[in-house]
Amino acid sequence: MENIAKDIDFSKYRNVFCDSIQALEWAYENGLSKSAIIRSSSPAMLWGNKINIHDLESRWDIDKLVEFQSTIQKMTKDIFDLTLNVPGIEREFALNISRSAFDFQKILYKSACLNEDDFTEPRLFIHVDGKTGPAGNIMNFPWNQLLSSNELFSVVSYTLKNDDWKVLTTQGVSYWKRFSVAGYETIMYRLAIKLMKKLPDFLFTKELLMPNENELNIEIASSLAMNGVKIQKIQLGPLSNVKNKALSVNNIAIQEVILPVMRKRIEQWVVPSAVNVVVSLFKSFLEEKIHEFESLVVNWDKVVIKSHRTKQAVLVNCPANITGRALSYVCRKKGIPLITSQHGVTVEISKAHSMIHVAFDNSVADVVFSYNHKIVDAEKSNYFDNAKHYVVGMPMRLIRMKHTHTTNKATSPIVYITTNLYHMGLSISSNTDYRNAIYEHKIIKKVLSKLPHKVCYKTYPEDNRRYADTDPVLDDIEIFDNIELFSEKIDMRYLVSEYRILVTTCATSTLAWPVMSGKPVIFINQKNNSPLTDDAFASLSQGLFVFDDQEEDFYGKLKIFLSQPIEKIEELWKNKETARKEMIRDYFSAYDANAGKRATKIIFSEYLT
Repeated sequence: MENIAKDIDFSKYRNVFCDSIQALEWAYENGLSKSAIIRSSSPAMLWGNKINIHDLESRWDIDKLVEFQSTIQKMTKDIFDLTLNVPGIEREFALNISRSAFDFQKILYKSACLNEDDFTEPRLFIHVDGKTGPAGNIMNFPWNQLLSSNELFSVVSYTLKNDDWKVLTTQGVSYWKRFSVAGYETIMYRLAIKLMKKLPDFLFTKELLMPNENELNIEIASSLAMNGVKIQKIQLGPLSNVKNKALSVNNIAIQEVILPVMRKRIEQWVVPSAVNVVVSLFKSFLEEKIHEFESLVVNWDKVVIKSHRTKQAVLVNCPANITGRALSYVCRKKGIPLITSQHGVTVEISKAHSMIHVAFDNSVADVVFSYNHKIVDAEKSNYFDNAKHYVVGMPMRLIRMKHTHTTNKATSPIVYITTNLYHMGLSISSNTDYRNAIYEHKIIKKVLSKLPHKVCYKTYPEDNRRYADTDPVLDDIEIFDNIELFSEKIDMRYLVSEYRILVTTCATSTLAWPVMSGKPVIFINQKNNSPLTDDAFASLSQGLFVFDDQEEDFYGKLKIFLSQPIEKIEELWKNKETARKEMIRDYFSAYDANAGKRATKIIFSEYLT
């Protein structure tokens, strides 16, 4: 695929897949008819409602998408059980197959957007290259694989001009601000790793191996270091392609038991001409994931060295991915406990997360340290639960938020912390990316722009680039005098002190930072985008200001509430203090401090004895 117009006759195509405005303009300049049908998922492409630009995902109304999502959990259970019954298959391998089937649903989702003509008539796919985040170029769906059987299908590549993309940073955040959030625990942790690396092993009888980090893991490791445990960072080198003989399995036997399940699901959602193609894609996808898992096991086996004189444990963040499952396999074989800790408040408050049980950390880890009892209840009900659960409370990074005071009186008193993150297809939202963009625009136009206060619109600090074009929602903000845009890739934890009223939406981990600040929080509950569970809704409604988008005159009520004097909102907030303490204890942190010390006692008594 090359960025050269003469390689292809654009004028002969009347049906084109394209997710970039800039790439489309380039195609027009090189002969593509302005009347050609352009099929896209990009909110920016669809925003202008041009007659020839069609919503690729239009078939996915809310009811259809909910139906698709609601059947995923059973599918992952069935595939896990079927795989585990194949002779020679162990738990981590079966989890890998089940999770691979889950991940493939994004491909199935997009495949279901095709019709019969796409497999026989001329089609063009404009592939986009440009600057991206850590995950590489994820801006394109592999239409070239799906439609490769169509002899009239072509692909052309376009490289974005004047391209710019930034990732999450702390640049511009003062050292004092960073320290006030990170605390002494982080300093102790960093020093421990550097100093202990230089000390001889015989000085230690206990060792903690850490492949990665999160807030609670850092606090636990810091506490363990203060108690004489060696903290050692470990990481994988380049993946080896050497096949692990111990993991060699009969792929044919696996396919025989799970392909009927997947074929039946594929037949339910795609047109007949797509069935065999999508089944073939799944087989290739599965083989790739099996090989990757085997390679990761080989590499982790080289990194995780079992000591015969030192008690060891591994403390890992987010192990429910293919890397974590391979690490879990290696640790189990070597008798080393794999420990993880909660990395955000989400599972205990989100109704939508039930579809991704196979991706929960407790499906992989031996031990999970959690913030509160509600998440333990949720995770124990998970079919894939395989862990011991301990409630230790939130890390001090979050607890310290309650000492945050507004430092800049000149700034906007209200901040809207958007959680709008596009997924280019299937996600836990029952909206498409385009519908989510429309929803976000309505919040801006019907509520934020109508307020008598200055409002800061804080974008989500997206690391991995989904679409080539700027979010059209952000372009609209410029027309409103009372809204300022904050689009720097800086985490909200460093900005809480700048504002008096915090507004956010969707049951995501973002919510914990505003809640723990003690400042007034207005939460917008979206029915079709990561809504609260019924119990969480009842509790949060008592402790926060919760507005449900299914209420009559939702926008009007939210606008009226936020139009009150800031002091009045703060006064109403104080009236909820008692209920809020109970809400925080149930859904955020069961304890006020000492999560790291609490976890350390458990590790010493149970896992590093």
